[in-house]
Amino acid sequence: MPRRIFARRPLYLMVKPPADIAARIDALPRNDRRRGVDLLHMTLAVFGDLAEAPAGFLELVIRGLDDFGAGAFPVRFDRIECRKATTLRSSTPLTAAWEFQRQLAEYLHRHDFKWFNLPPELHITINYRGDGLCAEAIDPVEWTAAEMLLVESVTGEARHIVHGRSPLPDGEPGFCRAA
Repeated sequence: MPRRIFARRPLYLMVKPPADIAARIDALPRNDRRRGVDLLHMTLAVFGDLAEAPAGFLELVIRGLDDFGAGAFPVRFDRIECRKATTLRSSTPLTAAWEFQRQLAEYLHRHDFKWFNLPPELHITINYRGDGLCAEAIDPVEWTAAEMLLVESVTGEARHIVHGRSPLPDGEPGFCRAA
């Protein structure tokens, strides 16, 4: 069987749970505790692999997101499912998050930015290996996503590099480059 090739430095737009919620997720028995709790996230968009991107691509993405403004939205997961990986999922549509993604895609298209993909189903990966167990209901894990992050994930190092962040509470535009 051919070996699957992974992006080495994928660039994501994501939201991360606040510390108290991340601690609850980390305590779930099916969570892989070898990974840092700071790596828990829900991907909103994927911008490709920085290892293969042309010079200036990261700056282009940061500038491209600068005028995007959307409000905070609720996130609620109430199931653990095993597919290729073990993930938190929602038994009801994450309508507000989907609306956020729709606004983002519309904004990027309107500005002729075509180098992104939206994940087909919003989730949080808690173990990158499938555990083979059945789907199960859990006490809901919920929060309001009040900040989006532009993050480079360094594959194989279990490390995130934040390149920018934007508060979402009132939908005010303005993307700040991370220090």
